Amino acid sequence: MPAAQAHKIDAHPQVYCEMINLHRAHDRRAHMKIELAQAGIEAEFHPAFDFKQSPMEVLQQRTKAEGPWGPFHTPNRAVTISHALAWERFLQTDASHCLIFEDDVFISPDLGEWMRDLSWWPEGADIVKFENWRSNKLKVLLDTKGSDFLGRKVSRMLSRHMGAAAYMLSRDAAKNLLRTEPFDMVVDHILFNINASRAAGAMRIYQVHPAMVEQGNEPPNGTIYMGQRIRPTGLALVRQKLKRGYYELAYPLSTVWQAITGSAKLVKVTFEPTVPTAPRPAQPDSE
Repeated sequence: MPAAQAHKIDAHPQVYCEMINLHRAHDRRAHMKIELAQAGIEAEFHPAFDFKQSPMEVLQQRTKAEGPWGPFHTPNRAVTISHALAWERFLQTDASHCLIFEDDVFISPDLGEWMRDLSWWPEGADIVKFENWRSNKLKVLLDTKGSDFLGRKVSRMLSRHMGAAAYMLSRDAAKNLLRTEPFDMVVDHILFNINASRAAGAMRIYQVHPAMVEQGNEPPNGTIYMGQRIRPTGLALVRQKLKRGYYELAYPLSTVWQAITGSAKLVKVTFEPTVPTAPRPAQPDSE
């Protein structure tokens, strides 16, 4: 079905949806509006924090120049602030949940249906991750007691998973994340590095698998907006590798026990735009 004729699914009234997008990134915004329409989703577009045009005092107030792995480079600091601004706007609404995208994603057409019906939301969940991280090596430790919805599974995430391009969070989660500023690591780690992030370690985080979102959907001949990344060298690089190695191993004994006993398993999360779904149970006619 052409994008212009795609069927729009009204989101649950308690879901606020926003896409992180620089005001000057017109090409990405236009490209993502088509992607959202094909999934039957409407999202707010507010100007993201632009490290080239926004006040630097805000960058300095809300983030630290140094983090657990060395320099927290400016583009990543700006992205993290952009997500924090979206959390704040969510809390200014009456919505109970917030769905956040970054502006370079492929979106499964059935995600709109998930937004219309929140019966799948796990009890006590803080964050649900819809994205997979494009890595051939990364596997994620997931609780085997997950639930099923429309052909996909929702399982508690017990190990690190990267990427902040599509996730949903509760009001309490947004408040807890904002309490951790000034931020000293990129938003991916804040949200999903369970060992390194105080906020992530204290929350109940879930993964949808197969995933419904994947990064890499750039407009043809699009502009690169992130800027050059500063990579550590010498002793700073050694320190970074040692700390990352520590965080890869520093899981609580309860998590290790789940892996040993088989109540949690390592899963290669993949992106599947469509999955076979079981028919919904028939609804009784109202009298």
